[in-house]
Amino acid sequence: MKQLFTIENNPETAVQPVLSLRLGNHHLGYSITSPDGDKLYSLAYYRTEQTDTAALEELLAQTPALHNQFYSVQVAWDFTGNALLSSVEHQPEESGTMLRALFGTNGQEEVITENISNWQLFNVYAVPAGLLQKIKQQYPAAQSRHQISLSIKQVIAATEEGNMYVDFRPDDFTVLLVKSSRLLLAQTYTYSTPEDVVYYLLKICSRLGLSQQELQLQVSGLIDSNSALYKELYQYFLHIGFRESGWQGNDYPAHFFTTLNDLARCAS
Repeated sequence: MKQLFTIENNPETAVQPVLSLRLGNHHLGYSITSPDGDKLYSLAYYRTEQTDTAALEELLAQTPALHNQFYSVQVAWDFTGNALLSSVEHQPEESGTMLRALFGTNGQEEVITENISNWQLFNVYAVPAGLLQKIKQQYPAAQSRHQISLSIKQVIAATEEGNMYVDFRPDDFTVLLVKSSRLLLAQTYTYSTPEDVVYYLLKICSRLGLSQQELQLQVSGLIDSNSALYKELYQYFLHIGFRESGWQGNDYPAHFFTTLNDLARCAS
């Protein structure tokens, strides 16, 4: 694993600490916070060749604080390959077959279904079985959900022009697109260059008939305001801003940690 950044704010003073874990194809991160998620005690984020049982065991071995007792443990699965289905489309007995057909899963994963009741949707996804078992062994009382399920639940309202939420990881990004009270898109894309990102976002706008001059674009994750990626986005989108976490006063931009902050607040 390669550590991208770490923060330590006197974790030994934590009262009723909440552990939040985010695990995706090539990234692994955690935070330790107060129960309401407002105060950050500790945080680290890693890039991985593959986030599997060995990667989690390496993290646990080198981070003694993760063996402490926690008031709550929150887990977000961020692996690609999920399907959002309506109640009519959802057929539980066919979930594994559907994921194999769509994403080429090999049958070594655990298939999970989450009910996003506010949007009348089911989120079906797969998690590596060994990794899931390790989490259950280490944190038996952990509460878990898919990152996209969590992101959808953060959406309260959207403009008539549309709101696009884009969260960046080292090699991919998730797009959540909402217009008025309708969820139009929730999808993950891989990218290598800033041009790849712009291509996908412009194609989405074109396909759904949205104007990038009127659309509200909110970005979070691993994107810096001085980066080539941000400057490329700024050429095409008039209304662009950062969706920031409440964790201020660190050496890193607050929007780097928005998704972990969202996850931590699930404990309150």
